Amino acid sequence: MMKKSLCLLLSLLLLAIPLAGCSEGGETNTDASTPDAGTAQDAAPTQTDEPEETGESFDPSLPEKDFDGRTFTFFTKANSSWSDWAESSIWTEGMTGEVLNDAVFERNDFISDQYNVLFAEYAPSSGSFTSEAEAAVTAGDTTYDVLMPPLNLAGGLLKKGYLVKLDDVEYLDMTKAWWDARSVDDLSIAHQHYMLSGDLSTLNNDATWCTMINLQLIDDFGLEKPYTFVKNDTWTFDTYKSLCETASVDLDGDGDYDSDDSIANLTQNENATAMLVTFGYHLIDKDENDLPVFTLGSNERVDSILRDVSEFMLDKRLSLNYHQYGHLGYHLLTTKMFQENHGLFWITNLQMVIRLREMETDFGIAPCPKYDEQQKNYQNVVWFVGSYASIPISAGNVDESGFLLEALSAKSREILRPAYYEVALSMKYLRDQESVEMLDLIIGNRAYELEHAFSFGASSAVEGIVLNGTDPASAFAKQEKMINKMIEKAVANLTAEP
Repeated sequence: MMKKSLCLLLSLLLLAIPLAGCSEGGETNTDASTPDAGTAQDAAPTQTDEPEETGESFDPSLPEKDFDGRTFTFFTKANSSWSDWAESSIWTEGMTGEVLNDAVFERNDFISDQYNVLFAEYAPSSGSFTSEAEAAVTAGDTTYDVLMPPLNLAGGLLKKGYLVKLDDVEYLDMTKAWWDARSVDDLSIAHQHYMLSGDLSTLNNDATWCTMINLQLIDDFGLEKPYTFVKNDTWTFDTYKSLCETASVDLDGDGDYDSDDSIANLTQNENATAMLVTFGYHLIDKDENDLPVFTLGSNERVDSILRDVSEFMLDKRLSLNYHQYGHLGYHLLTTKMFQENHGLFWITNLQMVIRLREMETDFGIAPCPKYDEQQKNYQNVVWFVGSYASIPISAGNVDESGFLLEALSAKSREILRPAYYEVALSMKYLRDQESVEMLDLIIGNRAYELEHAFSFGASSAVEGIVLNGTDPASAFAKQEKMINKMIEKAVANLTAEP
């Protein structure tokens, strides 16, 4: 299903109306947890809180420019077929009273007036993103000024040479605060950049891993809240496991632990790899030339981490993996368990804060734990289902794409980011001040994965080791040659002279 989100006539009408008068490895939607539960924008538009002023005006230092009323078009995954991972941060028809929606409208309206430009959004169905984007590029269709694919689809487009090298785009400054510096560092190849994460979209915030905490069970079991461990810099995997040891209960008394019981650690297949990233490693690292390289097989600490994670995830008394429950194993199972106080922790994406908005029991969030106190910083992986700014080589004017990306992103830092932090997430969904304070540690310590973009094979190798309890060294030895071959092929394509 395809839709044109904005036409020129509608744009002109909207600009004439006062603001207050406007009432996805393959190309399926395969995120870590994707139900049919509704996004933040599905909430009734009753929120009237205004985000606090940031105290800063994020000036992109761009020259004066008049786009003569031309339409600037984003190609996104805003179609409802993307379920919870549809893009909602790029365009909206008007003000609704919902905080994030109105922040998007206010941002776009400001830039539209500032530069005499109109905005449009096109969103194909989830299974058509790559095919339609490729068709537009190969046909030389100049309609789309910016593509915003999830990371796994961005990698496929890049390997075919369909994305512009952003380092050469005038006006685009990746050192600015509105671009996530970790995405700049983690997703570069040979010091070149093709897709960026930043304040333009809130979707990568939602896709960031965190620890969900059932605060009622913390009290029931007389446990210390994780916030204390975070404050003392002792929020480690051993601490996490020790809390779990006392919080699983065989509710039906059958001597077995399953979905009918209360299980301390609710988990999912993706955590086999997410935990390794959380513990300070990348599935695919980079060498001194900023080229992707696979190094996990020769790292003894990685070997110990994978054994530790595997033992914990496979312990049925402590962990319940929803993927092990067939048609019942969709993450709605663990959502239900968490809501009904049958799960102490759930390490998953931050969007669960929004999906659990109707939960009666208080819950909180914390960063994913470090492996041990030797690990210097938290590292919360961003799953590939988010949204990344890129420019197709067929764009009518690449520098104009860079100009408006920079302008919109700077204004997003000023308007959209505080709306997400201070109102839509903090005031509306989080239940305690400590969780609000955890947001900076979660979003401020993110990691992006080249493996998610290119599927070299490291992810399936790690997942197989953890979920099957196999020996890491021998498993890596069997797959290392294939992984390296995939890397070499991709690097040859990406670094080839045009």
